[in-house]
Amino acid sequence: MPEPRAPTSKPVSLPYWRRNLRLILLLLAVWAALTFVPALFARSLTFDFIGWPFAFWMAAYGAPLAYLIIVGVYARVMNRADERAEADAAGGDR
Repeated sequence: MPEPRAPTSKPVSLPYWRRNLRLILLLLAVWAALTFVPALFARSLTFDFIGWPFAFWMAAYGAPLAYLIIVGVYARVMNRADERAEADAAGGDR
């Protein structure tokens, strides 16, 4: 039977994970809005944008670019949060 692991010396950072979950939920809501709202109004978006119907442009170019921006925002915010958490952990070890 495997032996239980010894408790780690690092305490679980509850505010860090709460902030992470809030960010994920916010970005998930933005993703859902960018995915479903233009589809709801696609028939009424009949004007041309750069020579193409706007609904086509949103599906072909706008949404994937917005998804990349969402991923970039998440990566940047979490990198900063990780650096802050590491600095707090290093300050507590002294």
